[in-house]
Amino acid sequence: MSRVVLFIALRQLWDRKLLNGIAVLGVMLGVIVLIAINGIMQGFQTKFLDNILKISPHVTIFDKQLRPAAPLLARYADDFVTARVSHESPSDRQLRISRPNEIVRALERLPNVAAASALLNGSAVIALGSKQYPVDLRGIEPLTQDRVTPISQYVKVGAYRPLANGEGILLGNGVATRIGAKVDDILTVGSPLGVSKSLKVIGIFDSGIPPVDASRVYVSLHDAQTILGKPDVVGRIEVKLIDTDRAMGMAEQVERMFGYDAESWQETNANFLALFRQQNTIIGFVVGAILMVGGFGILAIQIMIVLQKTRDIAILRSVGFHRRDILVAFLLQGFLISLIGGLLGDGIGHWVLVALGRLKTKQEGLVKSEYFLVYDDPRFYFYGLAFAMAVGLVASFIPAWRGSRVEPVDVLRGQLG
Repeated sequence: MSRVVLFIALRQLWDRKLLNGIAVLGVMLGVIVLIAINGIMQGFQTKFLDNILKISPHVTIFDKQLRPAAPLLARYADDFVTARVSHESPSDRQLRISRPNEIVRALERLPNVAAASALLNGSAVIALGSKQYPVDLRGIEPLTQDRVTPISQYVKVGAYRPLANGEGILLGNGVATRIGAKVDDILTVGSPLGVSKSLKVIGIFDSGIPPVDASRVYVSLHDAQTILGKPDVVGRIEVKLIDTDRAMGMAEQVERMFGYDAESWQETNANFLALFRQQNTIIGFVVGAILMVGGFGILAIQIMIVLQKTRDIAILRSVGFHRRDILVAFLLQGFLISLIGGLLGDGIGHWVLVALGRLKTKQEGLVKSEYFLVYDDPRFYFYGLAFAMAVGLVASFIPAWRGSRVEPVDVLRGQLG
């Protein structure tokens, strides 16, 4: 009987080629949209996160102590000194991370920590001739920092190694363009305190993230301490993790261990991650709505077929077919429509992504790319096919159930259809 049911389902599909073809087209378009939109959005998001995780630390420890000194009056709780402090002058003690080298060594012994490095950052102004440009100055220990954020891989002109010898300055590509600097030029680097130093440009890097390239420069830690007027001060420790998804837990652990404020890469980029989640939610609604429209197409066509084939259903019931057989026959039709539409959508959707990935376009927003950013994730093909088949089966159930409830006696007596 199962073969006969399959034959009937296929025959019904073939007899209504045009209507069923329209239903297949609706499902196919929904799957194509799912694959294409997700591929485009995930392409940008994946590129952005990959670049961020390469050029930025996974956990950053700042010089802010989580257990600061007690208020002025609390220090003299046992003695009567004064009743009220009108204005407490801020401390002139420089913020710093105490014993940074010990903290770095302790961090590198922790599980899931690949590397750690101490640095100092601050605002500075670089000058070449009459041109001046404000920058984010990073004073690093080049050898250890390169293990945390592989800056040397992004150096396009010049070399990174001289920085390890305490020589020169490394410029972002955007900074070099703005000020017109080239390798071997001598720049004057100054801080708001009025301290300045002449440094030779030893290299120009391009991280692929325009906001970083347009603002960041690297010098040795000693040079940064001199320029910023903070001798022997370390203001930040950056950490690279083996499993980047565990960064938030590691930041909490670091805060408990050392008493300094720590921030994971997820917290640093919380605005972008929230935006990506919102985009994905909107895309989910749009794609779901398109597939639901395809499902309504299947529903309408199946209802039409049931109404037209009421007498045929009654005859099948009268010769021994059960309600279950009629139900399965119509569900098979919806399943086959969804399967064909889903497979066609997967094939054409893959071709669309390949074509978009070869499309040349210049992007210089949050990320830099010469081609249209797409991400061809195999999971999208499975999701598209599974969702399409689920929608097809759900849409076919109502007409299938109605067809299975037809009573042959009522139809033959002319009470129905």
